[in-house]
Order: sequence, then C-alpha cells, then structure tokens
Amino acid sequence: MSRWRHLVVAIGIVPALIAYVLLCMFVADYVTGLHLVVDLLFYLLAGLVWIFPASAIVKWLAHFEAK
Repeated sequence: MSRWRHLVVAIGIVPALIAYVLLCMFVADYVTGLHLVVDLLFYLLAGLVWIFPASAIVKWLAHFEAK
C-alpha cells in the first residue's frame, strides 16, 4: 500500500482545479452574452469537461489499490 499516490493527487488536484476554474472564467468573459444557446453550451461543457481528467486520476489510483 503506497499512500504517496493519494498525497500526490491531493496536492495536485486542488491547484489543477483552480487553474481550470480560472481558465473557464477567462473564456466565459468572451463567450457569454453572445446568445442564450452559446451560454448554455459553454456552461454545460465547462461543467462536464473536468470529469474526464478526474476519472482518469481516480482510475489510476484504483488500479494500484486493487493490487
């Protein structure tokens, strides 16, 4: 049982999510307000895109925990 992976994820995920939120805020300044459909699509995509990297990280952790 290597707990260092949990530490790496815990230390790395917070700054990564903060950077993602800041990037979304920056892009939202340019995208929102154009049209209601564009706003809806942007917020839908921005809210769901972070799930794919997070699931890869969880899969990586689960792979080593199962051994």
